Amino acid sequence: MLKIEKLKKIKSNFPVLVGSNVIPKSICKTLIKEISNSKSFDDMIMGGRSRINKGSKNFNSYIKRSKTSEKLFKVFNSKSFYKKIESIFKKNFKDGSWKNSNLPKIFNQKKFTIKKKLNSSELQKMLGNNYSNPKVNLDIDFSVSKGGYRLRPHRDDITRLYNFLIYLTDIPKKNGGSLTIYKKKAKKSLRKSFRRFPKISELEIVKEFTPKQGTAVFFQSTPNSYHGVKRFIEKNCSKRFFIYGSYALNKPVIWKFNNIPYYPHIIKNNKKMLTSFHDANYLTIPTTN
Repeated sequence: MLKIEKLKKIKSNFPVLVGSNVIPKSICKTLIKEISNSKSFDDMIMGGRSRINKGSKNFNSYIKRSKTSEKLFKVFNSKSFYKKIESIFKKNFKDGSWKNSNLPKIFNQKKFTIKKKLNSSELQKMLGNNYSNPKVNLDIDFSVSKGGYRLRPHRDDITRLYNFLIYLTDIPKKNGGSLTIYKKKAKKSLRKSFRRFPKISELEIVKEFTPKQGTAVFFQSTPNSYHGVKRFIEKNCSKRFFIYGSYALNKPVIWKFNNIPYYPHIIKNNKKMLTSFHDANYLTIPTTN
């Protein structure tokens, strides 16, 4: 079902693996039918993306009636598959690359990111400052986006280890909807800090991935893993069907580069919002409360 041996290292400013035909086109077409037949989605975000998230009532009923999606979900939601991804990244990115300081030993199949609105103090309290002995879990959603969907350049949550995206449809380049990788406009390869939501003027494009049926993109969610999605124009083409997921810890990730640790700092904000909307920085200074 998943041919992860097709994943290959590409030239980028953070660890990225890409593979064509990782999922056969016949399976992609079945997945499109299953997502299209879904009677209800959990939410609509970013101007036009409807998704069904792991852990929701909609997700549980969707998986029960969608056999191919269920099989794929079971593959992703397993310790054995997670260890394969961990091994592939370790093999392809050795010296001079980002490393997670605290490797998880326990894979929690039932855990998922709770869609809960918190202010920054509540989020900090929930995550805590004890980063040792973390557990890892899968977050995943089955999505379809219509015209207008876009995602501004950002880095993902401070608990994320790996992200992945699987395209189920072909989208012409002129219609946008491409996953875009960015780097900061700096002479040095690294800076001392990494805000989660940098200004677009601070970034330059490294690579774009036009949606191609069966193509998979996996990348480490390092402090400099800036990415976004160009605005999708739904004109003379199909909707943008895809699967997006991640492997996340139950605690913040402490990343190391050249043996220098980078610690997450949540930006103070009294507004209650979803954890995925909170800004954060990565600094070489430890977090203090």
